[in-house]
Amino acid sequence: MSSSTTSPSSIPYDAARQAQLTQQYDRVHAMIAAETPADRDVALLAVSKLKPASDIQILYDHGVRHFGENYVQELVEKAGLLPNDIHWHFIGALQTNKCKDLAKVPNLSTVETLDSLKKARKLNEARAKFQPDAPPISCDIQINTSHESQKAGLQDEAEVFATVEYLTDPANKHVALSGVMTIGSWDVSHLAPGEENRDFATLADWKRRIDAKYGTQLRMSMGMSADFKQAIKQGSSEVRIGTDIFGQRPPREQATI
Repeated sequence: MSSSTTSPSSIPYDAARQAQLTQQYDRVHAMIAAETPADRDVALLAVSKLKPASDIQILYDHGVRHFGENYVQELVEKAGLLPNDIHWHFIGALQTNKCKDLAKVPNLSTVETLDSLKKARKLNEARAKFQPDAPPISCDIQINTSHESQKAGLQDEAEVFATVEYLTDPANKHVALSGVMTIGSWDVSHLAPGEENRDFATLADWKRRIDAKYGTQLRMSMGMSADFKQAIKQGSSEVRIGTDIFGQRPPREQATI
């Protein structure tokens, strides 16, 4: 039986799992660094959805501070167990009635999947009510670049610009515009290596249009395990990697915190 280690916050973890996770994280980090031009930075977001808090603790003890979660309740529970200097990113489909639960998390850093002006308002109002002294929530506007009906994200120019204007209005001090985000189609994400991803090109065009109109310098969150190299080539500021770091996820009903 392998030995176990106890983290500073008393979440125990297995030494064999520690070695596996840190090796996989370092491998992915090195691959990203190798693809990144010298004049740019590309952040690695470790997507920990459906993985136990002990896995996050392992990488936290390895120096990682940014983690992505897809389900509001799971993020809330993990935030209550793990160190409060973790920067949580919400990257799942956001329901309007869950905005207040997210906003209650003081170290919620970013909502990357903001897909309506209504939700921006709800986040701002809930943060003001429940965590008025916490930093503003950084918000990426999710764009549906593939025009797939089953995917969330804005497509209409007027809606995008209205959301930008709300997030950049100094009166709305509990939310802030940070960037644009997309989840491209499966087919496009599995193109031959080096072939331009049209969904990423569409997001880059949205960034240029918003930056030109509002004087912003938005980041782009695009690229996952299958397509992060191409995302970096096309200007991504952040790639979201889960399976290549944590391994295959269990079915949601079998996952444990």
